Amino acid sequence: MRTRMARSADIPAIQNLIEHYASQGTLLPRSEEDIRKHQNGFLVAIEDEAIIGCVSLEWYSSALAEIRSLAVSPAIRGRGIGTRLMKAALDLAEKRKIGRIIALTSSPEFFIRQGFALSNRFALHEKIDRDCVHCWKSQTCRLSAVVMNMSEAQAALAILSVTSESVQTE
Repeated sequence: MRTRMARSADIPAIQNLIEHYASQGTLLPRSEEDIRKHQNGFLVAIEDEAIIGCVSLEWYSSALAEIRSLAVSPAIRGRGIGTRLMKAALDLAEKRKIGRIIALTSSPEFFIRQGFALSNRFALHEKIDRDCVHCWKSQTCRLSAVVMNMSEAQAALAILSVTSESVQTE
């Protein structure tokens, strides 16, 4: 398995992965147009030339980015692919010199294992102003907010590297 930046040809596969989880209510749906608009922040996991996972690192400013649309093909979940996609997204954030990363998630435990800390959803003013005020789920939203400062990300990346190596050898 390898990760790389998404290409235009990957957009249908990315949308299918996201739609699978959106239909279950665990991810918000994303249109092809929205994925294309944010393509420069999408990473994909590839195995045997097939896209088996994706994640989006959406830039707000040099101070802030958001992890969105982390999805792994249901047939191969549990193999550490989500962790490797997260590591790739954190590496990208480091290269882009982003100071803080946020996410709203239905799986806060996963993010906490990656080094994120729980936060108050209403403290993420940038996210609320950009997306939540327009979301049809805003009044009934049950997502948890998580935050990582990139100084903490350095330690998390070291841990993820060790974790990824052990997953590969299993």
